[in-house]
Amino acid sequence: MKWVSFQPELRRIFGCSFLPHHDYGRGGRGWRDLWQDCLALLLTDPTQVRDMLVNNFKGVRLDGTNATIIGDKKGEFKADRNGIPRVWMDHGFWPFLTVKLYMDQTGDLDILNEKVSYFKDALINRVTKRDEEHSKEYGLEQKNAKGEVYKGTILEHILLENLCAFYDVGAHNEIRILNADWNDALDMAPDKGESVAFTCGYAGNLKELATYLRIYKAKTGRSKVSILKELLILLEEDSILVYGNPAKRRKVLEKYVQAVSDEILGETVLVEIEKISVLLEHKADFMMKQIREEEWVTDKEGNGWFNGYYDNNGIRVEGDFENGVRMMLTGQVFSIMSGTAKKESVASIVKSCDKYLYKKGLGGYALNTDFKDLRLDLGRMFGFAYGEKENGAVFSHMAVMYANALYKRGFVKEGYKAINELFMASDNFEISNIYPGVPEYFNEKGKGLYSYLTGAASWYLLTMVTEAFGVRGNAGDLYIEPKLLKEQFDEEGIAAIQVPFRGHRFKVVFKNTKHKDYGDYSISNVIIDSTSKVKPQKNQVIIPEKLLIDWNEKDHIVEIELK
Repeated sequence: MKWVSFQPELRRIFGCSFLPHHDYGRGGRGWRDLWQDCLALLLTDPTQVRDMLVNNFKGVRLDGTNATIIGDKKGEFKADRNGIPRVWMDHGFWPFLTVKLYMDQTGDLDILNEKVSYFKDALINRVTKRDEEHSKEYGLEQKNAKGEVYKGTILEHILLENLCAFYDVGAHNEIRILNADWNDALDMAPDKGESVAFTCGYAGNLKELATYLRIYKAKTGRSKVSILKELLILLEEDSILVYGNPAKRRKVLEKYVQAVSDEILGETVLVEIEKISVLLEHKADFMMKQIREEEWVTDKEGNGWFNGYYDNNGIRVEGDFENGVRMMLTGQVFSIMSGTAKKESVASIVKSCDKYLYKKGLGGYALNTDFKDLRLDLGRMFGFAYGEKENGAVFSHMAVMYANALYKRGFVKEGYKAINELFMASDNFEISNIYPGVPEYFNEKGKGLYSYLTGAASWYLLTMVTEAFGVRGNAGDLYIEPKLLKEQFDEEGIAAIQVPFRGHRFKVVFKNTKHKDYGDYSISNVIIDSTSKVKPQKNQVIIPEKLLIDWNEKDHIVEIELK
């Protein structure tokens, strides 16, 4: 775990592709890497992350797309390292995920009100057109009609990223995949391709954002927020007649994009927080309901899971076909993590993943089954041999996100199985042939490849700390909810973790002297610093923000007895 926690530091310093054996990538860090490396930094040293987060938002365009490459200085961005204009449809998803963790770990919800500029280059209309009048003299920051740099709140940046995605749908009313989603190799379905997987992700974002807006309102006493006037176009279309019609949804996006593609006045309006929250929830509920009703697929035996994609012919990708079952892990991860999959659906997904994707001793859960086809209507991933890279390898990033999603939904034994398989494969040097840490993927023979290219290290650390040991922030309060299995305690029934939180250093010691398994034990007694006793609530220990601020001592021991 020490090596795993060191991996994001190496990526932060050197970028993704700095080692000689990397045969793709040109070094540097991409947009997605930027946000996910911050997840680990927020757990180890959150004080250094705020400026980084604020500066990162300077890469967002007003049309909801973003620059993809990070420059040499803070807040410096480039459209693309290869000069190829592209839009990864998942890019708008990650920033809120990271900001949410920041707010949880620090209690600093005021970051939502921080104002930053927007990225502006010659690419407009969500990178479908080029502004021939854009010049070097204009610079790379969005200006208003007066020629002044326009700055919007981080909340405004988050809203437009997620709302633009909501309206950018294909024929099946799922968000278009454009040039790719998280899987860069799904890059050949720009016309009719759709990503149900990240439609789930964005739906979860909208629901969570509504929750945190209400927490912001309660903590700050502010009932309204200021947003760009044009953003009302994306908020106020609150009709099932619009949501249920892909063409009408795209028209809303077109209207907004046209309004911000040229010069903007830079006028802002005050909007009730509760109004925004309700509108976000309506959109999230619609997306989730549609996916539950339209995207569930089964095999001949009745095992079910969610279809994750449509190809460039507009045809559903996953299900039971003549040449075999086609299943991909990504759609299952985001349907579970977002809450789109209800509990009974999660149980069915787990069963299906175990049947079709599980590779014992080789890292656990593969990214997809063997499609036995080149699939030029979907992506270059199918040009790789099955079991290599994005085509059927155990891709650590998505495998550990699968574990994280299962833990979140209370499927603890299943989550442990997924994350422990990654550990066992990494630790088996005779087969994996890697230094300590988590590689990007394991091939068909169990060899680990690309030791530092992966964002899996951040997610592995995040999952172990906040889910397995269950030590996590919640809008600034400290929550402790162990999800440890019997085999994770030592011979004396002890498991312990040390974490920084809100300027304090906590050693949390769990005592399971009766050697019970998760689901059988409950918290019976909580002692802080050998004196204070805290009463657990629903098998959780909650140390409120106010208490943390009042404590003078910085080092604390929390002893939690399980019965």
